[in-house]
Amino acid sequence: MNGPVEPIDCTTTRGSGFKNTMKNDKFLIGIVVGIVLLVIVALVTVLARGPGEDYIADDTPAGVVHNYFLAVQRKDYEKAYSYLSDDLESKPDLDEFIRLIGNVGNRSEASLQIRETRPGDIHAQVDVAITTYSPGNLFDKGSYTNDNTVYLRATGDGSVWKLIEFPYPYWGYGWDEEKD
Repeated sequence: MNGPVEPIDCTTTRGSGFKNTMKNDKFLIGIVVGIVLLVIVALVTVLARGPGEDYIADDTPAGVVHNYFLAVQRKDYEKAYSYLSDDLESKPDLDEFIRLIGNVGNRSEASLQIRETRPGDIHAQVDVAITTYSPGNLFDKGSYTNDNTVYLRATGDGSVWKLIEFPYPYWGYGWDEEKD
């Protein structure tokens, strides 16, 4: 077995098998480039969105509604509490407010769309659509939208708006009763 070693032919012939291999390689490269481009587009989209919504001026009824909803979503309960009217008969103290509203953000993600504002001298109404998102399944789209109205009252000279009623679950039961 220790005899002479026979040479092995290592040359490649350029037959039809080589052309098919080249076509397959180009196809594979195209798929990889496409995936890389999709990943880059996804990263750019996520990074371009920024940190999310910001608070807006709260000198209008719509601004107060937007900021209250955003404060609850961000768990900035002191800010959210500051938008409640002092004229509420059953206004909770801050600790009770946090206890009652604190679980809203844990339920699911939600978004607020302000539809129409009907201001008055003392009272205002803001029509809103609150869309709640939750994990869906095969027969459920994973979101639902409720149309509601938020009620506000102007304080003092009418330049500051405070909430007197907001849709559930962003409002406690019985808070909307005003003092006489």
